[in-house]
Amino acid sequence: MKRRFGLVIMVILAISLIGCADGEGQSRNPSDEENQSQTPPPEEIDAPLLAEGETVTMDGECEFHVDSVTISENPELYYEAEAGKTYVDFCITYKNLTDHTVSAGNILEGTLIYSGYYKYGGDDVAAGGEGREWSPAHWIDLEPSGTGQVHYFFKVPKEVQDEGRMVELDMSIRGNEYRVVVREGEKGLVPFGENADTSGKGSDEKADASGKDSRELVDGQVVVTDNAKFYVEYSKFAKEVTPPAPGSAYVYYKAEDGKTYIDVCIVYTNLSTEKIAVHKAVSADLDQAEAQAEVVEIGKRSNFDNSGPIDIIPLCTEYVHYIFQVPEELETSSEKVTISFKIDGKRYTYSVK
Repeated sequence: MKRRFGLVIMVILAISLIGCADGEGQSRNPSDEENQSQTPPPEEIDAPLLAEGETVTMDGECEFHVDSVTISENPELYYEAEAGKTYVDFCITYKNLTDHTVSAGNILEGTLIYSGYYKYGGDDVAAGGEGREWSPAHWIDLEPSGTGQVHYFFKVPKEVQDEGRMVELDMSIRGNEYRVVVREGEKGLVPFGENADTSGKGSDEKADASGKDSRELVDGQVVVTDNAKFYVEYSKFAKEVTPPAPGSAYVYYKAEDGKTYIDVCIVYTNLSTEKIAVHKAVSADLDQAEAQAEVVEIGKRSNFDNSGPIDIIPLCTEYVHYIFQVPEELETSSEKVTISFKIDGKRYTYSVK
């Protein structure tokens, strides 16, 4: 695929192999106390508590202290968070006490725990010196006796900015484990209605547990399963598929002569406590499709990401598009067009027309 910079250019649809959903993730129903007890929180690591400003020295290895832990949608000199997300920025000042260079990219690893249950891996690492010229950490080497700041970023749901629920970091610094309490607060599974990202167009409907092979989806009808909340936002035939709010540069799809696309958008919120790959969260098939692609909206619905596997992090929503290339005459024919979905281990059908 090529990107568009102002002018429309031709892009040929790449065929994407789509994995089947396997329903991974932990069962979750915050209204059911028994079910909450079946979703154990992550085990606390047996590690010393690390406080902001505290200096730690590892003889012959390093000396460091925590400069700050901030929660911001737009960290200084970093990327602006996408809609519904924010960043937790863990920053240390690190001095290399070895007799060899150390890559800043090998200094930090970590996991963020929200509300005692939800786990988030690091999103990126950045480093820089006194000139405040920031680079990806793996580009920066700290010389013996050299000092620099190293930032570790966690991408999390925007609700983490709000006071009330616990935020903790389990950090590994040069192989040594530490706990950092960012904020004391309530622990427990987050009720469905507490996160704004889980809102939908229609009324909620619990997924059918009657053993039926499949169910029919309709636009805007919100379905809640053990691990997800989702609905079909829209479907359409189009000779060209673009993001809903195209930016100045974006990925798009232009059909070949005699072909058209069916674009179906699924709005999917991950209600489980761990991330799930998009292709495992949602899969789709259409018998009449000659090719298909799976893409996810990014940049406040201004672009498509088709670069590779994408994860949906806990309590966050993604707009997942299935784009099917079909014969042009299918749009005007009387032939029924039905898409088969598998979402959170359950099967659904959806009629385009």
